[in-house]
Amino acid sequence: MILTTKQISAEATRPVRHRVLWPHIEQEKDCVIDIDEREDAIHLGAFLDDQLVAVCSLFEMHSSKIEDKKQYRLRAMASLPEVRGSGAGKMIVQEALRLVEAKGMEVLWCDARKVALGFYEKLGFERIDEWYEVPKIGPHQFMYYRF
Repeated sequence: MILTTKQISAEATRPVRHRVLWPHIEQEKDCVIDIDEREDAIHLGAFLDDQLVAVCSLFEMHSSKIEDKKQYRLRAMASLPEVRGSGAGKMIVQEALRLVEAKGMEVLWCDARKVALGFYEKLGFERIDEWYEVPKIGPHQFMYYRF
């Protein structure tokens, strides 16, 4: 089995977003982020052989929680449950870090679900230890990777 990553369309992310992140949304086609089609948007997919198994989206976006000027945000990161532990999630986030650093950014940040905190920490992300609730999804913490 071969694991690869590549840029994909926003539309291609929707089946994984729906299944893993937003099953409460009635239809897969509605699993969109309002800025999915923005010019700075980057959508990545991890593939196990030819099957899409993980996705994430990246947007140039500033958070007031950190002072760095050049920031990108990681959103809608998801791996199919049956491939967790395969390295697909790690590979896609490492590719995101590589792309964002190549753009000259200082930080990549995200709102991490409670269950994903350890995953991001292993990849070098730090967290601000303040919990907040995302409606219909659950508790999150702000996490960031500084280059």
